[in-house]
Amino acid sequence: MDLKRFIHKKHQFRLVLCGHKAVEVGTACLLLMVQGQLAQATLGHFFIASQTGILTVFPLLGITWTRYARHFVNRWVSAGFVGVCSFFADAVIHRSHYAGEYTEALMTAIGAFALSIVISYTPIGKQIDALAEAFLHR
Repeated sequence: MDLKRFIHKKHQFRLVLCGHKAVEVGTACLLLMVQGQLAQATLGHFFIASQTGILTVFPLLGITWTRYARHFVNRWVSAGFVGVCSFFADAVIHRSHYAGEYTEALMTAIGAFALSIVISYTPIGKQIDALAEAFLHR
């Protein structure tokens, strides 16, 4: 059974967006929480990072149900949305491990933005961009 045949490209993009962006943000958050020392990461760190990633995805997913979803075709705009949403998600989920109340949230946002841009140039990113193009056609 081929699910791609039964699920419209817009819904495929929404599913991929949830997983893809949540992992990007979670990765950035985890790296910053343990300050690059991945050997010191605990299950609690993974849980907090996954919460940050999931909370980031909700506004992005909501936008895909509006007429503004077509903006996700542009990798820079998409990465910008991810960065902004990850800043607020990280600030809500946990306190900063660095000096300043929102320092870690800002660094997570920058990291998520950078990961989003880098991954958009990979073959997987190009496939995701192709799915996003479904929003350009009515």
